[in-house]
Amino acid sequence: MSGEAFDVVIAGAGAAGCVLAGRLSEKPELRVLLIEAGPDALPGSEHADIRDPFPVSLGNPSFMWPGLMAELGADPGTGKPRASRPFVQGFGVGGGSNIQGMFAVRGIPEDYDEWIGMGVSGWGWNDVLPYFIKLERDLDFSNSLHGSNGPIPIRRTPPQEWAPLSKAFGEAIVRRGYELFADYNGDFREGLSSMPMANLPDRRVSTSSAYLDAAVRRRPNLKILSGSIVERIQIEGRSARGVSVRGASGSRQFQARQIVLACGALQTPALLMRSGIGPGAHLQSLSIDTVVDLPGVGRNLQNHPKVQDVAVHLPRSSKQAQRTLAQNCLRYSSGVANCGARDMFITSLNKTSWHPLGKRIGAIGVVVHKPYSKGSVDLTSIDPRESPKIRFNTLSDERDLRRLVGGMRLVLELLLDPGVMALRNEAFLPQGKIIARLARRRPAAWVQAAAIASIFDIRAARRRLLKDLTLDVAALARNEGTLRELVRHRVELSRHVCGTAKMGARDDAMAVLDSAGRVYGVQGLRVADASVFPTLMRANTHLPVIMAAEKLSDHIKADLQ
Repeated sequence: MSGEAFDVVIAGAGAAGCVLAGRLSEKPELRVLLIEAGPDALPGSEHADIRDPFPVSLGNPSFMWPGLMAELGADPGTGKPRASRPFVQGFGVGGGSNIQGMFAVRGIPEDYDEWIGMGVSGWGWNDVLPYFIKLERDLDFSNSLHGSNGPIPIRRTPPQEWAPLSKAFGEAIVRRGYELFADYNGDFREGLSSMPMANLPDRRVSTSSAYLDAAVRRRPNLKILSGSIVERIQIEGRSARGVSVRGASGSRQFQARQIVLACGALQTPALLMRSGIGPGAHLQSLSIDTVVDLPGVGRNLQNHPKVQDVAVHLPRSSKQAQRTLAQNCLRYSSGVANCGARDMFITSLNKTSWHPLGKRIGAIGVVVHKPYSKGSVDLTSIDPRESPKIRFNTLSDERDLRRLVGGMRLVLELLLDPGVMALRNEAFLPQGKIIARLARRRPAAWVQAAAIASIFDIRAARRRLLKDLTLDVAALARNEGTLRELVRHRVELSRHVCGTAKMGARDDAMAVLDSAGRVYGVQGLRVADASVFPTLMRANTHLPVIMAAEKLSDHIKADLQ
């Protein structure tokens, strides 16, 4: 095939792609091309919403993959289809690290040790810990479990500095018998801890700013091509030779010794299938010639289910001063049969948005951190501009529903704790449309939010406006049936998608990759994003994705040398 030649072409410049480009281009003899469908911004010129340490960028659609839809809701049990809604995934160099809440959680050792039993050698806890250490610059701990020289800063808000609602939430948890410990990423007990954050007090640190800083971008062996979508992988026989790319100026081709897919767990399987790699019957239904029949491509889709946070109105005395999203969290066990230990996660938010109203609304949310429901990604068209068909099958495993109901009950009990009640007014279920309308940082939104905040200071007016949304917390906590229905109707999904091109043993029919991220049956082709995870860890995927990209970068370097 024709086209400019590189040693490595990386498709996708999200969290993983930035790490790969930064690490691989450390070798001056390797020519590296990084391709991203979305826009790029040079270090220091990022949009103000991205730079903010509070996730203001989540309210800005410019940083989200356009037109992405997914079946998100639970089965209503009435024969009607699951609810489909827009699904947020990062768009642009930096990807999800430009918009996520910056929680910096590793998961627990069992999350990785179980992969060994699934035929994924070299990915146990002792194997991945060095890469967690390598990526981080921990500002609070200096010991054998933490790094001090990595590009990602890790910090925590100490208990004495927790904002009022978060402090009351923590004290309520301790009164229930849970221990308070300092290092959530190094101490894996159940209990309460400060939330590790991958940012600085005054700014976000995306993987773009951390791994593709000005010095890295000056490397003559690194090229970044933004505003260009990889349409398909060019395969000759059983070898990947290059990629076809479409940008504003039309189609182009690039050759490479190694092609690495880092488009994320939704777009990576779509690109594989467009290129003839995936379930044969599905490819044939779209008239795509099957290069390699790999049934696992697009299957095993996983995500963390949660209930939309229960919001509380805060008196002025409970406002938060810090520019951070979360300050503490609880790791605990659900006790549900056939579920792993420490499978649940609760966090409190003393501040829920950037505007005056957000500073007066707190929230407590619960997440199933070890889910069992699995979904799928299928193509709807060979056109890369068309969203794939995304089915999460939310709460299809009864264990996920039972645990979320139990977690919601615990949230309600914490809201009834006298210490928490002393620092809050009404608890209510927020309206998504209003949240979305005010989330984008604009003068008009600030004025509207400030007006609502002023009205809410008048108790009678606040109660009148929240009447249909207010929760009778005590009554709901006692009513199992009502609580179960609320969970089914208010369930949401995190943005922690993974598993759609999983690593596994060669004799695992659903495995797509070997333990080095190489696609079975195709030479010169790898995957190095959240798609590779066989199971979802008890953590948001931000730090594990960076870890995996760091580790797979070493595999790629070794192969090329």
